[in-house]
Amino acid sequence: MVLVAVLVVTALAALVAAALMFRARAELVASAASVRGEQAAAVALSGLHYTMAVLKQHHADIEIWYDNPDLFQNREVVRHGADTWYFVVYAADPEDEDRVRYGVMDEGGKIHVNTASEETLAGLERLEADRLDCLLDYRDGDGDARAGGAEQEYYDRLPHPYIIPNGPLSTIEELLMVKGFTGDLVYGEDANFSGRLDPNEDDGLDRLPRDNRDGRLDPGLRDLLTVHSAVPNVDRDGRRRIDINQGRLPEDLGISDETRRLIGVYLAEGKRFKHPAEVVGLRFQVTKRHKDYSDVQPGTWLEEHLAAGDLAVLLDRTTADTKRRLVGLVNLNTARAEVLAAMPGLDASRARQIVDVRSGLSAETKSAIAWLYEQGVLDPDGFKEVAPHLTARSYQFSVRCVGFGVPCGRYRVLEAVVDLARSRPRLAYVRDVTRLGLPFALDPDRLERSL
Repeated sequence: MVLVAVLVVTALAALVAAALMFRARAELVASAASVRGEQAAAVALSGLHYTMAVLKQHHADIEIWYDNPDLFQNREVVRHGADTWYFVVYAADPEDEDRVRYGVMDEGGKIHVNTASEETLAGLERLEADRLDCLLDYRDGDGDARAGGAEQEYYDRLPHPYIIPNGPLSTIEELLMVKGFTGDLVYGEDANFSGRLDPNEDDGLDRLPRDNRDGRLDPGLRDLLTVHSAVPNVDRDGRRRIDINQGRLPEDLGISDETRRLIGVYLAEGKRFKHPAEVVGLRFQVTKRHKDYSDVQPGTWLEEHLAAGDLAVLLDRTTADTKRRLVGLVNLNTARAEVLAAMPGLDASRARQIVDVRSGLSAETKSAIAWLYEQGVLDPDGFKEVAPHLTARSYQFSVRCVGFGVPCGRYRVLEAVVDLARSRPRLAYVRDVTRLGLPFALDPDRLERSL
């Protein structure tokens, strides 16, 4: 009996020892996985800061940041033990949904949901009248519900009520708090934020994400709307713009004497510009004498004869708005056709024409929105209508970065918005979207690039 008891105790002790060893091994594996996960997060964050540095220096050069595999694909960060860690920065390509674009997305190419007019928002096809009313009620400062809208009273009656801000949205995801705005509308079919149409994103309504099987990727409102676009009221060299309504413009401004004289007489007549683009097609009759322009007689008709380059200089160097930051302007050079079609005076066919024309223009030509008129895309009236809503530069960019290790296979995906409009670049928004899965195959055969 003693021998049997000893054998039983020995067996139990062996089982306890085995269980402890298994538990220790599991803890070790979990700890290693956790460490590698944090390493992947640190590498992805390194990619964000690297991208900030690139954008700070080259944000005005779309050729640098739009699609540049040498800068943004599989960049080696560090080697640690058996693993080598890389990051890749990627974005959607609206012109080719079958490829990965290695670059960032311009937030300035989107419509600012907090400042856009009702007419501009109504120009987005997917914003039906009732949804638009609900959005306008959500962001306005009053308690009066529109015909198809909803104010606080509606949200109080929900199974889980909440208080709406009756003010600006802080993120685009906040649209999900607005009556009528669903995940399908905000996120579209791009379930993993890859920017490509994956097989599971084109298989019908029976599975998530729900889609229409049309062979095209619907990116949702996230790629059309923003809460971040704002540009400093400065010229391309960073100098404060000159108020065009201040009187005589400097002789060294870079425009012809005839154009400078036309603007001076117009102001001397007591008139004012709402935007420098109003110089285009300007024609008026002089009503009185002006001592600074003694050669211009009352009754004389003056009209615009812009010399080559005058309009680009005027739009770059002058302004009629004295604010230090201009919020909500849309970048003419990067906006999707669907965004441009919503701009005042434009439609889908004209927006498509703009996208086609700009693809063949040089960076110098696109440095000011003047090309929209100079290339014959718009007539004077059309240009003057849309110009106050456009810009040729951007200072906010959305960045999606994957940090990953080889051969361990651990990865982390971060999404952020970089803001360059202030004295120092900053991350205006960061979130971890790893739970959505790996956006695309990381092409391990191209891991030779290093910092």
